[in-house]
Amino acid sequence: MRLGTEALVAGVLVLDIADDIRFRLGEPTVTALARRFGPAGRCLTCGQRFGTAPLSVRAYREQAGIITLMAYHAGCAASAWVDVGPGALPRQETWAAVVTSISMPMATRRSFRRFRGPGMCDRVMPIMFVHPSLEMTRVRQAGFGEAVNADMERYGRLGFADPAAFARAYPLRPAGQAWLKTARGSLWLQVVVADRAWSAPIPQPAATLAVACGGVLVGVTCDRGPERLATEASYLDYTIANGDVLLGWVPLPSGPESTLTP
Repeated sequence: MRLGTEALVAGVLVLDIADDIRFRLGEPTVTALARRFGPAGRCLTCGQRFGTAPLSVRAYREQAGIITLMAYHAGCAASAWVDVGPGALPRQETWAAVVTSISMPMATRRSFRRFRGPGMCDRVMPIMFVHPSLEMTRVRQAGFGEAVNADMERYGRLGFADPAAFARAYPLRPAGQAWLKTARGSLWLQVVVADRAWSAPIPQPAATLAVACGGVLVGVTCDRGPERLATEASYLDYTIANGDVLLGWVPLPSGPESTLTP
């Protein structure tokens, strides 16, 4: 299989994509791959960080039309389409997460009067922005040359929603569980959603806010860097408008167990 003639550049990452992957999944999906992997991801062959080395992408067909795309150092594995059975793929994934706080409109109550929605007000909320995997992504093949983001579909089923729909939701439906944890002399936020667990340092003001709110927001994105979302308001607005982030509510347990000290 001949590699595609063009390379895709995402910051310092260069991806080689086999023509077979391009034809089966379509150029929009292939182009999006340039944002789905990160330099901090680990090559699943050699175990080393991607860094700035050129990468290749393999597509593994699993069940129910799900395609898992994995990045490798170009010198460790060639780009190819591979048919495999379920359970044959490694599941180790590296994430990126940052905790900050944002102001956003939130529903505060549900009106019982007909045709009226929840009351709204701007609230400052703690939030963890997370990119769930820096070395693999999953798509659902919707037809030949067409695919959709299966990762975001899965988080939608777990209770995450686009920010506009999330803001109108009342009461909030928990999508997971969160804890505040002291480790290595710092305060950390740990979040568990289904079979995924993420953690990141949490600034003290955000931790205080999390306790007051009884939980945190989690903003999941497969295409954007959490650090930039947490520090650039205009970039966050663009990402939300582009539909590249889903929001979920993750409560803290009540009582002293909300803060764990190893």
